[in-house]
Amino acid sequence: MCKVFPDSLEGEARNWFYTLPVGSIRNYGILIETFLETYMHNSKARTRVNKLFTLDRRFREPLRSLTDRWRKLCTDIGKVPVDQQIFGFKNSLGKSDPIWIAMFTEKPQTLKEMRKMQEHYIALEEIQEESKYRGIQEESETAEAIPQETSKRTEKRSGPPHIPSGKREWVEKGKKPWNETKTYMPLNAPLEEIYKEVEKRTDI
Repeated sequence: MCKVFPDSLEGEARNWFYTLPVGSIRNYGILIETFLETYMHNSKARTRVNKLFTLDRRFREPLRSLTDRWRKLCTDIGKVPVDQQIFGFKNSLGKSDPIWIAMFTEKPQTLKEMRKMQEHYIALEEIQEESKYRGIQEESETAEAIPQETSKRTEKRSGPPHIPSGKREWVEKGKKPWNETKTYMPLNAPLEEIYKEVEKRTDI
């Protein structure tokens, strides 16, 4: 097979075969591997290490998605030194990202430390997103419930109160119906702040 192989080559590839060092090809398998290492790049462009340093976190991209893209890129490149893998990931983050701050202070040296840190901050981010979503849901449910309560109160107050016989219908000086609805000044602070102030009072 090794002797027949040159007959399938021509031009530069044929010249390459005859310039192989004497004794470097011990069997047909080694010949195939040597040929593919030399000419594989002609059929498929291999991702280079510099591609790792163009990795960037997209707008509102979850940390898990970025980590998956980083791992796939390292696999596609193949045999990337550990320090370059770590630096490439750090370079893809924003300086306000909590994981970037952790990497800056703790300085992970191995892929095991790097992956442990990634999983920790991925979990924190997902918990935060879940609680934020839950809060939005609760707010929407509360907002839906308020109009129903308001309508019930309106129904209850729709008719005028029953005035028993013998009650005075008019105030002596103001000449206004005793059951007239009072108008109050609008609140200029959130209810939470008002409740806090009310709790301090002892005369209510």
